[in-house]
Amino acid sequence: MLTLRTVCLRSLAAFATAIALMPQLPTAEAASVAPSAALKPAAAKVSTLSSKSGVEPGIVVTVSKASITGKNLATTTSVRFGSTPAKVLSATKTKVTFELPALEAGKYRVSVTTAAGTATGPMYTVRTMESEVLRLTNVARNKARKCGSTKYPSAPALRVDQTLADVAAAHSRDMAERSYFSHTSQSGKSPFDRMRAANYDYRAAGENIGAGFTTPKAVVDAWLASPGHCRILMSRSYTELGVGYATGGYYGTYWTQDFAKPKN
Repeated sequence: MLTLRTVCLRSLAAFATAIALMPQLPTAEAASVAPSAALKPAAAKVSTLSSKSGVEPGIVVTVSKASITGKNLATTTSVRFGSTPAKVLSATKTKVTFELPALEAGKYRVSVTTAAGTATGPMYTVRTMESEVLRLTNVARNKARKCGSTKYPSAPALRVDQTLADVAAAHSRDMAERSYFSHTSQSGKSPFDRMRAANYDYRAAGENIGAGFTTPKAVVDAWLASPGHCRILMSRSYTELGVGYATGGYYGTYWTQDFAKPKN
């Protein structure tokens, strides 16, 4: 079951909207064999990584299989993300397929070890669920779109605010722990009450929530498809965003976006 809700406040007026050994050759006493460079294993070269980033729900990335392309990869014995090994599934001269390991959020240098040694490749980034929602929100804001019947121009990227992030995280946890879905907490506090209680003074503020969506892309796509949520997400009235994600409760996942423009 998937569900969404949204609420928005502008100018303090609230309104609600829906990651070598040389081979031995036969010899005779008079024979002489010179070493040949062609018999040494060629060094591997990594050119591309099929997946340059992932998202971690907890500490497990959501993409389970990836590949590296390059040269001289047939003798690959290991692929590592930093110091963490990945399970190699297959290797050819030009491609290695492997399972991505469980990784915490951060940046990892990818390396490939073959008979010739270790070659380093590109960086792999693992984002948190919350930071991916922020990224996808800003990708969406970068393009003009229609929210229902209303056209919205592209909007400036939102910056993360830690106070709003804390407020949003607390609300998602509360919904998951108490198994409810509402902008209003069971103690009767609205999004705006929660912001003020955290000492966040705003000129304009709004909130989107979602439940039951398993990935950041799924929930952001759903918000964009809903006119009310889309209007808040595309609004130029907001400059900052806090995102909260939690698991548990009836719906399994709970998402909160708290948008605002500070007074100062």
